[in-house]
Amino acid sequence: MDFASDGSVNIAPEIDDVPLMVGIAAGDRRAFELLHKKFSGLVFATAFRVLNDPHDAEEVAQEVFSGVWNKSRLYDSSRGKPQVWLSTMARNRAIDRLRSKRRRAQLRDDLQVEQTEESVRPDDGVIQEVRRQEEAVVLRDALLRLKPEQREVIEMTYFKGLSQSQAAEALGAPLGTVKARIRRGISRLRTIVTDLA
Repeated sequence: MDFASDGSVNIAPEIDDVPLMVGIAAGDRRAFELLHKKFSGLVFATAFRVLNDPHDAEEVAQEVFSGVWNKSRLYDSSRGKPQVWLSTMARNRAIDRLRSKRRRAQLRDDLQVEQTEESVRPDDGVIQEVRRQEEAVVLRDALLRLKPEQREVIEMTYFKGLSQSQAAEALGAPLGTVKARIRRGISRLRTIVTDLA
């Protein structure tokens, strides 16, 4: 590997990308910039294919490159090229984000009280958006009133995109305990939301 006088890694275009990862692990910002320039389009496109939303794909791309900077020392060249590592990270993070969004929507649906049907008005979209925002505030307040262990598992499974098994593993708790906390937490949330509404 060839080092410049400032300690950064000199990388010719024809050399593979592994030296970039080595440089990033050593804190070389130039190596990071080169990797970002080379693969930002790929990372964005990979995330966009999963999410079909440019804003979410851009956020995932930022998360991926933040992860590259902070975790480049974990990269193992024997398990594939940096391009494959980046694509896999982008795809996994995009899937996690998609699952998280679906779970948040499901949580809102689980907590919604049946409402009488209303006639559609021209400004119905605005009214629905205001209602969604109000529901989000009520939900956030309700979550803060849960027992910490209930709030923790609900946030992990509905907001962070973990499955119940993954949450149990992360907490070092039995799956049955996690399921019971979620069940009791959702029941408590229904009561709190009714009181707050």
